[in-house]
Amino acid sequence: MAIDEPLRVALIGVHGYGQVHLDGLLRLAGTGAVRVAGLADPRPPAPESLARVRALPGGADVPVLADAAELLERVRPDVTIVSTPIHTHLPLARLALAAGSHLLLEKPPTASMAQFRELSAEVAGAGKVCQVGFQSFGSRALAHAARLVADGALGPLRGVGVHGAWVRERAYFARAAWAGRMELDGVPVTDGALTNAFAHATASALRVAGVPAGADVGVELQRYRVASPEGDDTASVRLTVGGIPIVVAVTLCAAEHRMPVIVVHGERGRLELEYTTDTLTGRTADGAEVGAPPGREVLLDNLVAHLHDPAVPLLCPLADCEPFMHLLEAVRRDGPARAMPPAAVEEIDGRPVVVGVDDLVRRCAEDLTLFAELPAPWS
Repeated sequence: MAIDEPLRVALIGVHGYGQVHLDGLLRLAGTGAVRVAGLADPRPPAPESLARVRALPGGADVPVLADAAELLERVRPDVTIVSTPIHTHLPLARLALAAGSHLLLEKPPTASMAQFRELSAEVAGAGKVCQVGFQSFGSRALAHAARLVADGALGPLRGVGVHGAWVRERAYFARAAWAGRMELDGVPVTDGALTNAFAHATASALRVAGVPAGADVGVELQRYRVASPEGDDTASVRLTVGGIPIVVAVTLCAAEHRMPVIVVHGERGRLELEYTTDTLTGRTADGAEVGAPPGREVLLDNLVAHLHDPAVPLLCPLADCEPFMHLLEAVRRDGPARAMPPAAVEEIDGRPVVVGVDDLVRRCAEDLTLFAELPAPWS
């Protein structure tokens, strides 16, 4: 049933990526499409953000609390945005569902496949919808690439490769107790380059390849850690679906920071998609150059539109995350990543860099191979 009134939206987690959600929420509130029902975070919002909330009509009365459970019980919002550490997603989602709320849940949706199954059943049982924060799913370029693959415009699909080389200081893994952890106090966290920092890479590659929920996904992993306490910060994985390989090779210990790229290998065509900039290039089987409309739809806007008119499809419903969750579950079961051999690491400007990794991740994506199959000298 469509909702006619402005939706009351609560945000849990206002820092980190939560600040992006808060900016989007305030933008929509300024149009009258939604109302800010409340904010919750153990740390207060930045003063300028709080001032923007208070400047809204009725903003002086918006509760800003430290405790999410108290906020949800008090305001019982129509929609709850959960932008908090991975291991808190399921308990907070349950609180929101109990308060009668729909969900916008940050990625990855849960820290294990079992939790994903539980959440899926509870969302369905509550009669609510859950949009997951894979922001790249709103990309027009990604959607166009997926259509080209589905239409056979590249010829038969040979495979999809992804390479990502980012620079992270050691402080990245010291920013919170859960950062880079597989578990915390006996609770799954499953944080790492594959499952968190580059989660969009795998999820986007799976969508471009047209992998549906329920597909049989084979997983081969090679995971290493340099600065991370337990999780991977340099890794390659090959997902195999219907005989088609999807290879993701990434590092947070690169010499130079580069935009990650999805490389789509067709028998007679090729695409390259920078999913963080929505840039699509390449050629189809008939030699035509490929481009795509720029920009992307914001997931909160899409969720609001869907709740007002269910004929508008969700861009990233919870069910669509199942293929990605096969990777996350394989990482969880694999446990702590292998320590990178000390000889493979050098210090540059006080940060760790894996020797040669910038080129190696690119070669994995081009050749659809794992590190050990190149081979990498440290694999």
